[in-house]
Parts: sequence; structure tokens; C-alpha cells
Amino acid sequence: MKTTHKQYIISSEHVPSHIENGIKKLGVLIEETYGPFGKNLLLDSKKSNNPELLKSGSRIIRNLQTSDPVQNLILLLIEDSFQKINTTSGDGTKTFFLITSYLILKGFKYIIQNSYASETKMGITKTITYALNILQDKSISITNRELWNKIIDRYIPSDDNLRNIFKEAFEKIGKSGDLKIYTESGKSTNLRIERGMQFNAGFFSPYFVTNTEKMEVNFENPYILVTLQSISLEDGVLLKILEPIIYEKRSLLVVSPDIDEQALSTLILNKVNGILDVAFIKVPQIFNSDKTIFEDLALYTKAKCIKTFRDWKGLTRSDLGQAEKILITKTKTICWSKFISQELIIQKKCQELKQQILISDSDYENEKRENRRKNLSGATAIINVGGVTDFETNDRRARAEIGLTGARACLYEGVLQGGGYSFVHLSEEVENWSRSNFYNDSLTGSQLVIKSLIRPIQVLLTQETDKTNIISKYLTSIDQIKKINDIYMSYDIKNHKIVNIFESGIMDSFKTVRLSFQTALSLTYSILSIATMIV
Repeated sequence: MKTTHKQYIISSEHVPSHIENGIKKLGVLIEETYGPFGKNLLLDSKKSNNPELLKSGSRIIRNLQTSDPVQNLILLLIEDSFQKINTTSGDGTKTFFLITSYLILKGFKYIIQNSYASETKMGITKTITYALNILQDKSISITNRELWNKIIDRYIPSDDNLRNIFKEAFEKIGKSGDLKIYTESGKSTNLRIERGMQFNAGFFSPYFVTNTEKMEVNFENPYILVTLQSISLEDGVLLKILEPIIYEKRSLLVVSPDIDEQALSTLILNKVNGILDVAFIKVPQIFNSDKTIFEDLALYTKAKCIKTFRDWKGLTRSDLGQAEKILITKTKTICWSKFISQELIIQKKCQELKQQILISDSDYENEKRENRRKNLSGATAIINVGGVTDFETNDRRARAEIGLTGARACLYEGVLQGGGYSFVHLSEEVENWSRSNFYNDSLTGSQLVIKSLIRPIQVLLTQETDKTNIISKYLTSIDQIKKINDIYMSYDIKNHKIVNIFESGIMDSFKTVRLSFQTALSLTYSILSIATMIV
């Protein structure tokens, strides 16, 4: 007989208390690890044999489980929002949580227990929108290498010469070039540059391999046929193209969505018998993004992309592309350009993709465009993060990956003053606007947002070790922050002085702040809408 797991219903009058307890437990851990005074957490991970040192908000909540299944359900809901912010803009999750937790905990009183909750929600939504508009106007664009190097110093860990290695990598591939991070225990961190356009598709058959030891296809000065048509022998077009290439003793790469058995056998026999060095790569057109591989490869190799059957029938050798060399593995292809004249065209295409990313609101489409732009740019930096032990290496790599995501978030939307300064000044501006535009319950909602904005700096300032002087230091710090009027200046909470944001590294990316506010709004309404829980 099939056994069923018993489930329990948590009624609406008990839901708020369970949510509050779960949020407060997570809040204790977040506050302990927040900011320059924050400490690490040591986690006994059940997923691996090694314990983990954690300070990243997303990693903390991903590994956190309590003995209460109801609280775990709430943590799981929050974790989804943490991961979204972490993967798109770096860590930034702890600031997001401090703002969100304030809105949720106060929201039980002002939204759930309020018959005019819709007006309160309207005040919250409009205030967050207004606050983001102010911050966007104050964001500073990263316009030169000096500022970019300061961004790297701010986000990338300083150990094992990582910052200098990242700077060297970006100097060779550009600020938005493709960079991959791997681990290499027992060695020091090192950098390797791979040049050439890359796409994730490899040889269709191992019979095309030219290096059996490495299972690779290596072509020097090959022709490249790029077509959206299925390859077949019936129309005689393929044989017409093969004959002159055989006499010229050049290699040939064929890239298409499909090939019939007869045509494939012909290519393999030519390769096996030493008549022609040829390879076939199959790129199925399952998604719209697959079509861009053909267009980009044609652009990179100066080939004509054969899209229609009419184009296929009229195919000539002049329609074929060329490359300096090509490396093909089972899963990846790298092509090195032969034409210097194509570089300007490729740069123009990369710029078009960058502009499309700036004006688009679709994270999915922007990710595809960013990958496409990186592939076209023709250079990949590979950083092998080293360390004495696996524990040290994995921790260093995790911090480097979070730092890299955070640094790149600064590129497209700029940076703001960090250390809580931008929120303190913002709260004053929003306060004046709020009192002029809202009243009654909508004003209450707006005030919730304003008070949540200063929550992060309140946590930072209450982390002081000298608890006897905390109130006076807190008030002094707030007064000093309010006097700052230069967008390039911020406040160093650790040393209690006004500093330049680029020199001190006290800055936040606007993208992180924007996503934090938008996600906080969405998550707050989602959690406050829960009437009953089943666990």
C-alpha cells in the first residue's frame, strides 16, 4: 500500500507569526555578516565533506535549514529572490533583505490589518519608483579604464594577486569580454587567453577528427560553408563546390542545421581516403538564438549565409567564408579571423548588441545578446584560481565569481555612493516629495519605504564594538552623511570620515540597487498575500 506524507494546514491567524520568526532568524545571520564589520559563518555542509566559510547572503540562505518546516518554506520563497539578484548583479542580497524584511514585518500591521490596504500599497509602489528615478539620475557611468580598475579593486578579492590578474585579463579582452573562472588546487592563480570566435557546437562525427590523440579537428586556412539549408546530394550543389576545393588542396568546414545520410557518407569518405580535409557541424534551429550562430559565423569569416533554397542553388565558391585556422572539439568550435577588414564590421555589430541590451527589459534576451557579443568579440580570458587546499581554492573562486558579477553590473547602469550614503540622502528627498503627494494611508505606505531605506545604514552603524558610545556615534555619522553634496563622495563608516568613492571603493552598482528595490516590492506583496500554509 502506498504511504502518504501527512500535511498540516497553518491557519491565517498563525501565518504571520511563522513568517516573522523565519525572517527574524535569517535577519540575525544577515546582520552579523553585513558590511565591513561583518564576520564569516562556518557551515557544516551536508552536501560535501568540507565545511564552508560563508559571508555571501545568497550562499547563506541557500544552505540554511531550520528544524521548523514552516520557516523552511518561507526561507525557500526568499531564496528564489536572493538567487535572482545574486546571478544578475553580484551579491547585494543582504541590503535587499534588510529593506524587504522591514517592509514585510511592518506590512502585517499597515497592510493586512488595514481595510485601506490598496492605498498603502499604492504609496509603497509609487515611492519606490520615484526613488529609483532619483538614483538613476545620480548614477556615475564607467567611462574609462581608470574607473574600471577602481571597480575591480572594489569587487574582486585582493588575495593571491587576483585583482592584478583580472585587470590584465580585461586589458586584453576589453571590459565586457568573455571571462571564465576555474579552480586549480596546489598552484597559484594564473591567466590564459584564448582568441577567436567561439560557439557551442562540435564535429558531427569522430571520422572528421584530424588529431586522434586529443580528439580535435585542426584546419589551417579553410573554406567555410554556412547555410540554413539541409545538406543533400540530390541537387548536385555540394559536389559542385567540393571539386574545385579538392584540386586547390584546401580544407572545408560545413555548418548547417541538418545533413542527409548520403551527403554525410560522401564527406566522411573524402576525409577517410585523404581526398579532402572536411568537417561537418550540425547546429539545429530549435530556438531563435540558434539562427544567430549562422549569421555571426558568416560575418566573422566573410561568408554569405545561405538562407533560401534559391541561394543554395546559386552557391559559388566566392560565397564561402575563410579563416586563418579553426579548432573543433566534440562540443565547441573556435574560429580565428583571416580578414583585418572585418574587425570594424564586427565591432559595429558588437556595439549594436550592446545598445539592444541597454534598451531591452528582457533578462533572457539580454543574456543571449551578451553571450553573442562575447563570442563575436573573439577573445576569452580563462583564470585558473589557485590555492593550497580545495577548501581555500573553492572559497576564493566563489568570492571571485560574485565579485566579477558585481563588477560587470556596474558597466551598463553605472555606480552610486556606497556605505548607505545614497539611501540616507535619498530618504530626505523622498520624504519631501512624499508629504507633497500623499495623505492618509498612501502616505503611510510611502513612509514605510522611507524608513526601510535607512535600515541598511542603521545596521552598519550599530555594529560598532564600543556599545557604550553607539548612540552618539550613530547620530554623528548620520549628520556627517547628510552634509555630503558631491556624488563622487561617500562616508567611510569604518573610519568615520568622508572619502572619494573610487579611491575608497565604497560604492554600489545602480543595477544591484534597482533589482533590490524591484524584487523587494514583489516579494513583500507575495509574502503578505499568504493566507494559509500547507506543509
